[in-house]
Amino acid sequence: MSTSNHFHQEDHELRTTHYQPYQHLGRTQDQNAFGDDSDSEDNSHQHAVPDHNDPPEFDVYKDFNNSGVRYTTLLQGKTAEQKQDRDELQDHILLDSEKSRQHRPDDDDSLTHSPTSPSSSSPRPGLQTMQPGSPTRQKGTLSAMKNGGKSRWRIGSIIAFLVIACLGIVIFFLMPRQPFISLEIPPRLVKKDDNNLIFSASNPTNFSFDAQLDLFLDARPSYLPTLIRDFKVDISDLGATSSTVQVGKSLRSKSFTASNRNLTPLSLDVHFQYSAKLPSDTIWQAWRQACGNIAASTVNGTITRPSLQLVVLIQFNVIGMLGSKYDSTQLNNVGCPAELPPGAPSF
Repeated sequence: MSTSNHFHQEDHELRTTHYQPYQHLGRTQDQNAFGDDSDSEDNSHQHAVPDHNDPPEFDVYKDFNNSGVRYTTLLQGKTAEQKQDRDELQDHILLDSEKSRQHRPDDDDSLTHSPTSPSSSSPRPGLQTMQPGSPTRQKGTLSAMKNGGKSRWRIGSIIAFLVIACLGIVIFFLMPRQPFISLEIPPRLVKKDDNNLIFSASNPTNFSFDAQLDLFLDARPSYLPTLIRDFKVDISDLGATSSTVQVGKSLRSKSFTASNRNLTPLSLDVHFQYSAKLPSDTIWQAWRQACGNIAASTVNGTITRPSLQLVVLIQFNVIGMLGSKYDSTQLNNVGCPAELPPGAPSF
């Protein structure tokens, strides 16, 4: 009996491996691929009524759903209970996959993470993900910020250099230069008709008179005309003593403009004045003889009265320049810009 059952099982397993077309149990007549009305070479042949003890026939629909008895028995060797457990496990996995898909972030995470599969939860090989706070991204951000800072620093440096260069050029052309006394036409002292001349040997010993100083100011080094104010002139005696002694001065408080193309002529009123204790003072004696009467000092057509050695010092302020500016020149062998009347006593 056991041997018969053994052969019956082997025969059952062998029969399950052969393909048999599906036949509906309620129909006893063959149905070909072209339908009931199609032509057939053998319309009279009929299959026998299937036995209920025979194994179930092949079902293509169940085979596609992986639920056919023959399919699962042949390939997996599963029983009905194992098949039910496997189906429940697949349903559970599909449910978990659906939930994880619903909770998945938007497009950013879908681009940076590999899709979840039931068989594996690890990322797809070869796909590198970069988290927002990863060291690689932080390093790239810091490098980009550093390069951007360097570029901005270079651009700022170039702009600052250009601005400074332009400013320097503008200052070079606009900044005035200091004018000076022109030596092309040396200064000279001119006698005035109404000069209020006084020479006195009494106590105090003194002299005073008015004269005119003509000089030319050179402001051509400037690219623009130079505005000058508080123009002062000091005239000192240089030859009577070993030191210079001031004997005349002038002041022009009104501002004026010195041309940057031509020499600027100036005519200044100078007041000469000096005081001493005795008529024997060296400076007073030198000026008394230099300012004597020309007719009385002429011998054989030659004027014999002595000349003077003077120093002219100018002081002024230039608009656009800091501090006071100075210039000076020496006048040698200058005739006295005053003349005593005839018969004036000589002391």
